[in-house]
Amino acid sequence: MLSTCLRWLPSAVLLTLLAHPVAAGVDRWTPIGPEGGGILSLAADPDAPGILYAGTLGGGVWKSLDGGGSWAPTAGGLPAVPISFLAVSAGRICAGTFYSDGMFVLTAGAATWRHVGPSPYSIGELAVDPAHPEWIWMAGDSQGDGLFSSQDGGEHWSLKLRLKEAFQSIAVAPTVPSTVYAAGNEGIFASPDMGTTWRQLDPGFPTSSNPIELAADATDAATVYASSTYSGFWKTTDAGAHWRRANDVAPFPLLALPGVLLGGGGEGVLRSEDGGDTWEPALSAGNWDGFSLAADRTAPAGAWLSVQAGSLLHTSDGGRTWTRRHSRGLRASHIRAFAFDPFRPRTLYAATFMPAIGPTPPGRLQKSVDSGVSWSKPLAVDVRALAADPRRSGTLYAGTPRGVSVSRDRGAHWQSVLKAPESIAIVVADPHRPGTIWAGGYGLWRSQDAGGTWTRLPDPLDTEFYSAARRIFLSPWHPETLYLIDFYLDGISVPRALWRSTDGGSTWEPIGQAALDSPVALAFDPVTPDLLYGANAGGTIRKSRDGGTTWEPSAGSAGDGYGLTSLLVDPLDPSVLYAGTDGNGVWRSRDQGVTWEPLSTGMIAPSITCLEADPRDPHRLIACTQGGGLLELRTSSGS
Repeated sequence: MLSTCLRWLPSAVLLTLLAHPVAAGVDRWTPIGPEGGGILSLAADPDAPGILYAGTLGGGVWKSLDGGGSWAPTAGGLPAVPISFLAVSAGRICAGTFYSDGMFVLTAGAATWRHVGPSPYSIGELAVDPAHPEWIWMAGDSQGDGLFSSQDGGEHWSLKLRLKEAFQSIAVAPTVPSTVYAAGNEGIFASPDMGTTWRQLDPGFPTSSNPIELAADATDAATVYASSTYSGFWKTTDAGAHWRRANDVAPFPLLALPGVLLGGGGEGVLRSEDGGDTWEPALSAGNWDGFSLAADRTAPAGAWLSVQAGSLLHTSDGGRTWTRRHSRGLRASHIRAFAFDPFRPRTLYAATFMPAIGPTPPGRLQKSVDSGVSWSKPLAVDVRALAADPRRSGTLYAGTPRGVSVSRDRGAHWQSVLKAPESIAIVVADPHRPGTIWAGGYGLWRSQDAGGTWTRLPDPLDTEFYSAARRIFLSPWHPETLYLIDFYLDGISVPRALWRSTDGGSTWEPIGQAALDSPVALAFDPVTPDLLYGANAGGTIRKSRDGGTTWEPSAGSAGDGYGLTSLLVDPLDPSVLYAGTDGNGVWRSRDQGVTWEPLSTGMIAPSITCLEADPRDPHRLIACTQGGGLLELRTSSGS
């Protein structure tokens, strides 16, 4: 029977929403792409064929009614962190984070996710009891590690087992009463009575500092598999009394289907039809950077595979063959840079990237010519910053890992025009002086001939040996006045600083050092000369009436404790301000920054990287996000 949480909208209605982006509503955020983004976790509804949920790397949880072909966001209210684990149980969806944000639940008809369970906890694993769908097991970590259970679909939790070290994996065998297995640094434990009593097993291999993945056989309740990173593949056929090492393969993740095992190994998926004694390649895909597996309970040998880079595949024959899903409407990308086309009102540009540990991942530039309904394939340029020339139709400037490139044909072809030793973090096209381009990152540069030649400018901070992340703001009232914010220098600790130049960058002076500690963004009033606002990392908004020389204290702060990333003055009503945060969405003030309120309806990805007002349609506001792509909103200002 279809659970109540899956009847939130008629299928035909929701499929229509999945196929076409919904027009942005007044004061309501709507995702407009680009499509893609990292899928970190999967859960298929066991009672509803084709209904699938995907946890993303910062854009919340998405839902598909057609087996992953089309997607729509579930609801807002989740933190801007990766959703590492999902479970469908008792008419609700549970989402677990790997950070201390803990567990969240979405019930039927709810407009937002709710935090539930013990807190603060990071979630190490979720498992649903196959014999009791309302019963969920959770491994949590917070100053001592616990194994918790919920008998009502995640609403309430009780501690079942406490250890000093972390739990890593949970497996629930299909017995009555259910037998639960849990692996951690202190060993493997089993409970034959749903967590009332426990015994420690001796698997025959060390468990401390040895990641372990458990899986219970889908048909034999006494058979359990243990994949050990450093000890290979082990199995028991007598409920843990004795263990046998099968081989040195250590598949992660591990999924047990009737008659077949699937697991990750090397550069793809492995499968075994003899209980893990032998393995064969099932799918090769190069370096995937992580993926997850979920059983398709509507098909005996069915499973879903999500790749962290965004691909989704399905098998109905135990991994012998795989079908790729197009994943239309999954708009969970991370936006690094964005620009409106000044000459074509429906054309947008966005540079997306996939978060990664280590070197900065490449930016993939995409273009939409229909206001975000559809997007091009990624264009051949690694974009770290982006600007559209307001005086030259079709001209784009891109900050790259080694300088600045220019395109004269709306991104189709690119030419390097500035070589730099490190990445360019910001590119700004001067709207007042045709052909003047500013670039910053490793040093500061200016071009006065549309990128033909460049001049290295004096730098307020010595970045000859260090790379600076910075932002440049141009005064709309004084063509020679510009402002510079330095964020940090690699390798050394430098406070964020605000600098001003009144001679086109030839000389600089520090401003607002005491009043605007750790500045992150500026915004200019469109009506009153020299009136500007400054935001700092702590959420405080200051106002200056003399171009930044002096600053007035503000009675309020935005973000409710979250740091700010961006600031915007409403072009139709200068008393209205918008502030983007690094994890609490967008906030709005209607009284020049004195009081603030969250603008949260439809906000699926609360980590904001930029805020922009459409120069041709001031009622249209675009928020760049980490994990939710571009979000569009129709403002109520000036109505």
